[in-house]
Amino acid sequence: MKKKHISVTLILLIVLMIVIFCFSAQPAVESTVTSSRACRFLAWRIFSNFGSYEKSIQDSIISGMTHIVRKTAHFTEYALMGFLWYLLLRKKHNNILLSVSATAFYAASDELHQRFVAGRSGQISDVLLDACGGCFGVLTGFVLLCILYCCTDQSVMKWGVWKK
Repeated sequence: MKKKHISVTLILLIVLMIVIFCFSAQPAVESTVTSSRACRFLAWRIFSNFGSYEKSIQDSIISGMTHIVRKTAHFTEYALMGFLWYLLLRKKHNNILLSVSATAFYAASDELHQRFVAGRSGQISDVLLDACGGCFGVLTGFVLLCILYCCTDQSVMKWGVWKK
């Protein structure tokens, strides 16, 4: 049963990495279109009368939302990655450091990859945002496992490492 959990976690982690890579491989024009579609979808849900606004106002709202949506997506996808890394490495020594490091390394490699995509650029600020998302995901995983292990009355060997 435990090997099944590790396999599922590893598959989810690899799928997430592929999804992130594919989004990063989009040229700037395609990436902007993707973000605009997501923002337009959200705007229709957030503003009940969005359809009644003039096109210029709609475009202005979409433009204003784009930066927030992009940065939230960065943070969220890397939070999920950090969480998955922590689940995968939870039995290892220095699991928190390893999980955060693996997430930050992937973030840096992703931004480096973007430097070779038409119209895109790698941003240090995005690496920092992604690393913060990874830290949040690892912390979330740690807290959830603490709660789970405390509820199932398992012994804590040291911070973040539990007896089987």
